Amino acid sequence: MDEGFIQRTCPILLSDRTTMTDLHNLVKRIIEDLRIHQECPQFQGDKDDPFPRMIGAGDGRHISITKTADQLIADVAYHFMKRAPSLETQLSANDLRSMVRRAFGPALVKIDLDADVGQNAELVLKSVEEALSNEIQWISSNGQREYAFGCTLFSDDDIAPFDIGPVRFEPRKMWLDRKMTDGRWVRVVSGGRIERFSQKIADGPISKVTGRRILQAWQGKRLKSRKSSADANDEKFILQAIGKCPYVCSVRVPGFGGEAGLQKAVITARLAMATVSLIWETPSEALKGIRLCADEKYQYGTMLSFTHDGLMLPGSIGSKRLHAPWVSREALREIMERFAGFFALAGEAIMTYLDPVSGSKRPKLMNAIAHALLWFYEGCRETVDQIAIVKLSAAMEVLTGDFSRKGSQKAIRRLIKSCFAIDENTVMTRDGKTMKEVVEQIYEIGRNRMIHGENESLGKDWSVERATAEKLARYCLVIYVDRVSDTPSFDDPKQLLRLITE
Repeated sequence: MDEGFIQRTCPILLSDRTTMTDLHNLVKRIIEDLRIHQECPQFQGDKDDPFPRMIGAGDGRHISITKTADQLIADVAYHFMKRAPSLETQLSANDLRSMVRRAFGPALVKIDLDADVGQNAELVLKSVEEALSNEIQWISSNGQREYAFGCTLFSDDDIAPFDIGPVRFEPRKMWLDRKMTDGRWVRVVSGGRIERFSQKIADGPISKVTGRRILQAWQGKRLKSRKSSADANDEKFILQAIGKCPYVCSVRVPGFGGEAGLQKAVITARLAMATVSLIWETPSEALKGIRLCADEKYQYGTMLSFTHDGLMLPGSIGSKRLHAPWVSREALREIMERFAGFFALAGEAIMTYLDPVSGSKRPKLMNAIAHALLWFYEGCRETVDQIAIVKLSAAMEVLTGDFSRKGSQKAIRRLIKSCFAIDENTVMTRDGKTMKEVVEQIYEIGRNRMIHGENESLGKDWSVERATAEKLARYCLVIYVDRVSDTPSFDDPKQLLRLITE
C-alpha cells in the first residue's frame, strides 16, 4: 500500500508500520470470513450467533457478515482510535465503530473474493481509510450542531434570552420563533438520504404549520390528528423534547460524532446551569429547580415506610421544584448584570471544554474552571451527603492546581484565605471551628477517608459539613473567576494561586 497516500489523504490516521501490519491482517481475516460464508448456499453464522449482521453497501444493498467479522471490524476501529488520540475528543468509540462499518460495506463490494486475499486487503483498507478520512474531515468542517433541551429556570417564564459561552437560555416561544426563521438548506428524501442545496429552501428547520400547532399545544389546546409526514414527526419530537418546560437551553457544538456531540452537549448544558445556580446563596437549592427535561438524574417521588407495629407512613423523596427559588424580576435583572463578567468568563471556560485548542488563549485556567463547575454541579445534585463533599472538595481542589494529598489541603486553605480575606485561625462556624479545622473536617475526614474507605464516621449525619463545603466552594468559584478576569496574562492555576495569596 502507498503509505504516502495515507499521509496525504488521512493525515490524522495511521502510518506506523507495525500498526499497518496489524490492520492488514485484520482486514484479511474479514475478507476470508466473508468468502467462506458466501460460498455456502445458505448463510452460516457463528455457533453462538447464527444470524447474519448487516452492513450497508452504499447503494441501497446490504452485505451479510458474521459476528466474528463484525468484531474484527470493531477491532479495526479500535486500532484507528488507538493510533490517533485526537479522535477521542471528537468521536466516541461507538461513533468511530459506526463510521468504520459504513466504510467497509462499499469497500467490500468492490473486490473480487477469488482474487489474492492480500491484495484485496490492501484495496479494502485503502478504501476504508479514504472514506473514514473524508467523513471525519466533513464532520470537522461542517458537522456543527445546535442541541435543544427543554429546561426549567426562573419563576417567571419570560426572562430575556442570555448566553453563557456556547449555551443560550431563552423562553420557548422565542426559541420556536427563531427556529422557524433561521433558514434551511437541506432536506431528507426517500430512503433517508440527505439532500443539500446551495440556496435556502425553507424559512427554518421548523415549518410554519408545525410551529403554529406547537404553540397551540403549549397554550393547552387539543391538537387535531395529523397525517403521517416528516413535519408530523418533527412536531411529535419537539413536544416530547421541550415538554412542559417554559425555557429552552440551546447548546452550539463544533464538529463531533453523533454520540460524542450529544454527550458533550449535555455536559455543556450542565456546566451552564451550574454557572446560573451560583447567583443564589445556596446553589443546590437552585439546581433542584434548574434542570433539563431530559435529565434522568433528577429524582423525586413518593415513598412508603412501615412501623414495627403495623402503621404505614407515606412520605416523599427528593423535590419536584418547577423553577429556582423566587427572585423578583428587578432583583434578578440586577443580579444578572452584576454577574455578567462571571458569566462571560465561565462561558469561555465552557467553550474551552468543547474546543480545547482554540476555545481560549488560557486553556489551563479555563480547563480548571470547567472542571470545577462540573464537580460543583455534580456535588450540588448528589443525593449522598458525604459523596457530595468529595465532589465539592474536588471543585475547590482543581482551582489550586495542587493534587497531592497533603499539598491539596494546604492549597485549599490558601485559596479560602484569599477568597474570604481570613487566616487559618479565624472561627468560621457557630460551634467554634477555625478555618483550618473546617478544611480538615471537609477535605481530610470527609473526602480523603471516604475515597480510601478509612472513614469510621460513614454512618453519621454529614449534612452540616456538606452545606459548609457547598458555601466554601461557591465563594471560591465566584471570587476565583473574578481574579482570573483581573489577571489576563496568567494561565497556570498554581501561579495564579501564588499571586492571589501573596
